[in-house]
Amino acid sequence: MLSRQALDHTLQRWQHAVWLLIALLTPLFVNLWVEQQFEASKIWLLRTLVWALAILCLAGWLRGLRQNLLPLTIRNLIITLILILSLSTLLSANQYIAIFGSLDRANGVLTQISYLLLFLCVATQIDARHSQQLARVIVLTAVPICLLGLAQAAGWQPFPVITDARSPITTTLGRANFTGAYLALLLPLTLAAAQSTKDSWQRSGYALLVVLELLIIALTQARAAWIATAVGIGALMWLQAAPRWSRRLRRLSALGGAAVLSGALLLILRRGIAGSGSIAARWTIWQASLRLLWPRLWLGYGADTLELYFPSVYPPQLVYYQGRGVVVDRAHNWLLDWSLNYGVVATAVLIALVAIIWRQGWRRLAASPNAAALPSGENPLENHWLAAGMASICAQLVGNLFLFDVAATAVVFWLLLAIVTAATTTRGENSIPLTIPPQVGKVMVVVSAFVVGWAIWLSHARPLLADVHSWRGTQALSQGNLSAALAAYETAVARQPDRAAYHVAVALTAAQSNHFAQAEAAMQEAITLRPTDPVLHTQLAAIYAREAMETAVSEKVRLAYSAYDQAIALAPTIALTYQQYADLALRSGDGMIALALAQRAVDLDATDGIAFGILGWTQLQAGDLAAAQSAFAQAIKWQPDSPDFHLGLAAVNFQQGRFDAARKAVEDSLKRDPAYAPALTLQGQLQDK
Repeated sequence: MLSRQALDHTLQRWQHAVWLLIALLTPLFVNLWVEQQFEASKIWLLRTLVWALAILCLAGWLRGLRQNLLPLTIRNLIITLILILSLSTLLSANQYIAIFGSLDRANGVLTQISYLLLFLCVATQIDARHSQQLARVIVLTAVPICLLGLAQAAGWQPFPVITDARSPITTTLGRANFTGAYLALLLPLTLAAAQSTKDSWQRSGYALLVVLELLIIALTQARAAWIATAVGIGALMWLQAAPRWSRRLRRLSALGGAAVLSGALLLILRRGIAGSGSIAARWTIWQASLRLLWPRLWLGYGADTLELYFPSVYPPQLVYYQGRGVVVDRAHNWLLDWSLNYGVVATAVLIALVAIIWRQGWRRLAASPNAAALPSGENPLENHWLAAGMASICAQLVGNLFLFDVAATAVVFWLLLAIVTAATTTRGENSIPLTIPPQVGKVMVVVSAFVVGWAIWLSHARPLLADVHSWRGTQALSQGNLSAALAAYETAVARQPDRAAYHVAVALTAAQSNHFAQAEAAMQEAITLRPTDPVLHTQLAAIYAREAMETAVSEKVRLAYSAYDQAIALAPTIALTYQQYADLALRSGDGMIALALAQRAVDLDATDGIAFGILGWTQLQAGDLAAAQSAFAQAIKWQPDSPDFHLGLAAVNFQQGRFDAARKAVEDSLKRDPAYAPALTLQGQLQDK
């Protein structure tokens, strides 16, 4: 049997090991055998480790292990934040998503509370020596990320990842902007690591890592990461130098820095909006998000639910910045994201929490007589480490004005808050006298472990198994094995019946197999789970349309029309819905309906070549040749490789008696598709002209 002292020591070592694992695995873990390879997989693993850490900390508290005494204000703010998040979830219209998060992000209230638990566990247990150890582990995660980023930038992708990212620099975080944001967060810590080591080889290694981080951040072309990098370096320089200055110089320099930062952000925003790039897209999203905010100002809509409500205020000009069919599930601004998810009260509490922790860190820095070490403590944390942690926090907050948290950046953010908090608090006996008998404490730990294990199975293991089957279904589908794909998707639904995406996969696969009754039932189940999602209604309409074409049942066309009408009622400004609706109406012989819908589609999206093509054919049928010619010209401008639109232009010219122009258009059509039958038919008719 282990002695009490040995048992306590083992318990503490396990705590240290778990939070090191969290810092190491969260940014680096990628699961290649599931659909959600990056974010959701990271969060399932992260939450499992955090909950295990919480059990270890509970056991330590019950045994009376020494803890850092958190200030009463911080404790109260954490409790208040947890209560507000819970109330927001309780009042959410979609509680399942608010609790567990969306399938892509998994950023529900369970994840946010896990971050708070991580903060509490680390802030109350960590000391100066282990703080530096944790910070160095965080820094070292940049090594494989940078090397992988270099390989991907050179054109080598070593992993079979599933992503729709435009940049190849996905690394282990899934997207280039997430990679840039994470490295920007680590940059001040890397500089602190280089400053703190006395070994010249280690210092050279850290210096090389700084160069690599800057290079990858530049290659990501992520403006939010560039902004965060500049803020992190500037804040680090100020925090290391300002403690030696007079109070007046500190204030003047701080105000000057804030003014420069504000001016720079405004300039970036102004130029970005004028440039019609990613900044313009964010500005458009912010404006639309503000329209959503007011109705649920105080407690928000619930975590991870923005994609269910944003379509109702979707700004049509967003297609010019992001393209068609892009789902907006984040406001790309942490203040707006938190306010939409949990309400402005939760956002205010979070700001207060971060501000108090940062102020305590600054007071410790300012009170230090020199920049070498903190003034007191058994193992004092060096000032440049404390300054680096605070600088990284600043970088995260400013960079996320144009982005949002992902698992890797959120973990580092909350770990740094915990490190700064621990560095500014005293370590002593547990502040709450323990009167619980040892046997009762053991029972509490066992019961808690059982409850946590059950929760891990329900919220982490089952989703993981479901996503494994979904991945298998996608693999089978790519090989043309519809029956195997359908069976795999059905198993995913059995594992996670409350995930609409798996029902959609069943529906679409069943429709391809002409199992229309199953397809309709599965899609209706998905709509029941996400009734405000217009995409599901358009997918249901597509299933009805396919069935109508395969079975010649006219009733299915009317059902498809009804589904499209419902999608438009939910999201009246999404051009793609009108385009698809118009296409079905044109194919069904409803020319007047198609004409009105196609006109609405091009009014909302003046770059949609398909909508212009549909408009051209409907106008041609109506006999408006001039309008049809103009529509086909626009269709060809935006979709120059479509043989159908060149054929339409040829048909207009043919009816106008301009046979040479018609021959030229037919030739252009056949260049795109030499076997295109309608073009060959018209070519034959033109031979006699």
